[in-house]
Amino acid sequence: MLFLAPIQSILLLPVQGTTPAFMLVLAAPLLLLGNDRRYFKLLGFLFLFISLYVVYMAVSLSGYLIDTPDLSNLTVIREIYVYGLLRQSHVTQGIYLMAALMFFFIMTQYYQESFIKWAFFGIFFLVAYGFYEFIFYAIFHENVDFLSNRNFGDLNSVAEGRGQGDYATGSAIQPSNLFGAGFMRLKSLVGEPSMYALTVTPFAVYAYGRKWWLIFFILFLSLFLSTSTTAVIGLLFGIAFIEISQRKEFVLYIGAFIFVSSLLYATFDPIQNALNTLLFEKMETVSGNERLTSFVDHSSVIIGSNIVRFAFGLGFGTVRSLDMMSNLLANIGVVGFLGFSAIVLYPSFRLKHQGDTVAIIAAVISIYLMQITTVPEYAYLPPWFIVALSYVRLRQQRLGQVAY
Repeated sequence: MLFLAPIQSILLLPVQGTTPAFMLVLAAPLLLLGNDRRYFKLLGFLFLFISLYVVYMAVSLSGYLIDTPDLSNLTVIREIYVYGLLRQSHVTQGIYLMAALMFFFIMTQYYQESFIKWAFFGIFFLVAYGFYEFIFYAIFHENVDFLSNRNFGDLNSVAEGRGQGDYATGSAIQPSNLFGAGFMRLKSLVGEPSMYALTVTPFAVYAYGRKWWLIFFILFLSLFLSTSTTAVIGLLFGIAFIEISQRKEFVLYIGAFIFVSSLLYATFDPIQNALNTLLFEKMETVSGNERLTSFVDHSSVIIGSNIVRFAFGLGFGTVRSLDMMSNLLANIGVVGFLGFSAIVLYPSFRLKHQGDTVAIIAAVISIYLMQITTVPEYAYLPPWFIVALSYVRLRQQRLGQVAY
């Protein structure tokens, strides 16, 4: 399951979401069947999730009885209603969320130290396939992805429920001018460079914290070739946390680094081109402007609305923004956003700095900041493994176990 977790552009069935790892997770109640205390906890978790989801959705939709929100400026996922105010997307997105949280729960309950090894095996397979695509495209200028079969669709059309227009498959190429013309942005089997960054960056940060330098270098190189601003955010904050935790004076080094980088940017063309490609040009392009507009539009839908919608949102799976913060605020309100933040970050405030906990906390911070600022994706499984690992370490800490 962990080896397959990073793969998102391969479907086992012609149905969205039927990736190998998702199918294994959803089949877990059958695969793990047994007279085991952990198994009954899993069944209890499923019952609790479904119950809470139904109640939360009912409360969210009750806001429509007070007034009808204006969704004209928002990216609505599907305008298909199942019953009354209940949309098809409320059900399908709920299944994705259930699978992600099931994976998280299974990792915490069935955890073994070998899980870390298998998680990295999966990441390295993803990285190797990405290098294969990148190198062959640079040489032959052809798409050599022979595994991806997932049709993500024209993202705008699909999000609006129109289902027409061009389609972006999992093997779609995004050009990169980092080394000049004729190169692609590395994205491997996740469909999009920013999703690749969300998947791989936490493991790069963890490797940095563990001083696994060769592993870190390989992952860092792949992230550099993705030219993803998401990766820049995750790496900067994750590595900064690790260094500051170990050496308080590192704050001064950060200041010096920013100063020297500014000088190099102003005087050295290769540095200027690299930073423009990775960061600044994206802030000035359609992508950067769209993100800002999307954030404002989706956040404002609950501000000034009725108290129910402000607290509980439009209903999970109603709209899709371009960042997690406004996505959560719009769909599940302030209560949901605070709940998500608490689930992800809680262990980071309780863990003592021993063993690999600094590396884990840094990886969790990178995940949270990447999601909140750039990636509205909650169903990718590798980040949930890192979050699960933080809960495992917290449990071990309570039991007095630090042998890791």
